[in-house]
Amino acid sequence: MKINLLSILSLFFALFLLCSGYLSLQNALITNAIESRLDYFSSNSNPAVRSNDTKLGEPDPNSLTTSAHLLNSFVLFNQWVAYLSQEESTPNHWIALLNTSTHVRPTWPNTYVELSKLSKDQQQASQYQQLAMLFGPYSPSSRLLAIDQTFTYWENSHVSQRLDVSKQLIAITRSWSHRSSLNQMITHSKGKQRICNLLAFNKLKVQACG
Repeated sequence: MKINLLSILSLFFALFLLCSGYLSLQNALITNAIESRLDYFSSNSNPAVRSNDTKLGEPDPNSLTTSAHLLNSFVLFNQWVAYLSQEESTPNHWIALLNTSTHVRPTWPNTYVELSKLSKDQQQASQYQQLAMLFGPYSPSSRLLAIDQTFTYWENSHVSQRLDVSKQLIAITRSWSHRSSLNQMITHSKGKQRICNLLAFNKLKVQACG
């Protein structure tokens, strides 16, 4: 009886591992496909939306396991598609996906960065930014968000904060590993002119500033 019970448990465990492995592989393939398109969007001066991009950006409702990385990738991908299609709305399901991501991986700063960007309420956006800095004070995405928000709301920012993010901006600009993300942030930032003026003053050039 013990042998039979042990065999049954082993069989169920093997099936569980098999299903988990298949789902993990499926998520990895979808994530790679989305990130390939994200790289294309961010690295081309005139990117185009493909006919199957809409389908690629739809999460599978029947998926039993989804990573926080994949959920965030869905949102970033759909933001690009909406931007290139000149759609200005922020669908509620984007926020829902990011909120789910915070439950799947509550200490990942990237999710709070995206929630801060999408939040229409400045106070709520600031709270998300604080969470991003709490869980990832040295994360490039958190630092770029802090730079963007400070230069956007320059008049409302404390002098010490202005000085701190200005130093961070110069440091990140001098690092080529973050140049793509930096250019993307500057391009869409409402504080772009101030950012470009500071970089020009320090004799630093980036593509987004012309």
